[in-house]
Amino acid sequence: MQFLDMPTPALNLNPKLRGRPRLTYMSYEDIPILVVDDAKFSSAIIAKALRSGGFSNVRFTNNPLQALRSVEKRPAQILIADWLMPSMDGLELTRRIKKLDETSGHFTYVILLTARDDIQAMHQAFKEGVDDFLNKANLRGQLLPRVFAAQRIAERQNELLRTNKLLRKKVRELTTTDLVDPVTGLGNMKFTLDRIAAVNREVDARGGAACLLLVGINNLEVIEKQYDKPIIDELMSGIGAKLRQLVRPLDVVTRPEANMFAVTMLQPNIENCTSTSFRRIFDNLYMHSFKTSEGFIPVVVGVGLVAADSSTGLPDPRAFMRAAYTALTKSFETGIITVIRYGETVTVAATRN
Repeated sequence: MQFLDMPTPALNLNPKLRGRPRLTYMSYEDIPILVVDDAKFSSAIIAKALRSGGFSNVRFTNNPLQALRSVEKRPAQILIADWLMPSMDGLELTRRIKKLDETSGHFTYVILLTARDDIQAMHQAFKEGVDDFLNKANLRGQLLPRVFAAQRIAERQNELLRTNKLLRKKVRELTTTDLVDPVTGLGNMKFTLDRIAAVNREVDARGGAACLLLVGINNLEVIEKQYDKPIIDELMSGIGAKLRQLVRPLDVVTRPEANMFAVTMLQPNIENCTSTSFRRIFDNLYMHSFKTSEGFIPVVVGVGLVAADSSTGLPDPRAFMRAAYTALTKSFETGIITVIRYGETVTVAATRN
């Protein structure tokens, strides 16, 4: 059976009401409604009722499979379906419609037509996702009020879904442009650079030394080949939490890149920015195994350290970061902490037992 579009609305079809004041409704021409009913008599009653209410964007079919194909191409906001149909009953149709809704981020309000008064069966149907019932004996008197209520609810639900979709998109955009790494909750690269700039300003104004420490995960590529992303996220969160425990309260831990953590700190003088000061961090992370849902995963870290003060000159944040990269790369090669005093040559500190 082909889908039939509703003709132009015709009001007050009952001859007995001619000449009396007519009940008028707002236009609902754009509200998409799908009616699935294999009984011609009840379909005719539904068509007349919907026309009288101003609904014209209505499709009819007597085949539930055709209804599903139609909804896949053009979603409906309200579905009116017979509970008992030969090829597929209303409950199965509801389940499939709701599953399509989940996939597409849409809400379809489902009204089932029934001649049953089985309360237990109706309770079960509500659990399956049915939103309302209408006894076929009451179609003429109750269909329109139910459809008007359904339209309001469906419109609000779909507006909420659209809003949530936009919010999720905005969150994804902010993740890449804002300051927070979504996995660990630590600052990202932008935050790290801002923090380096803040420490530099503090040193320039009050003296002391700016110190940037990078902790890199040297075996992350190997780990990523063995575990799924949720497990990797657990691992990174665990490393970040451990690192926060190992530094001073005022030191700031960030995650500028996927395989790297940073600690920006202010020291009283540059002599404090040595491997000895941070050996505890290296010893607690090197070849340490972190607990995840898939068991314990060992990590191999490198630790690079760069320090600057008024005597070395305070580099801009990106130059500071490049110097720290150099130290970290050397640490990966040697397996021990690498220290750079900005503007001087790289020094390697023996920190392994």
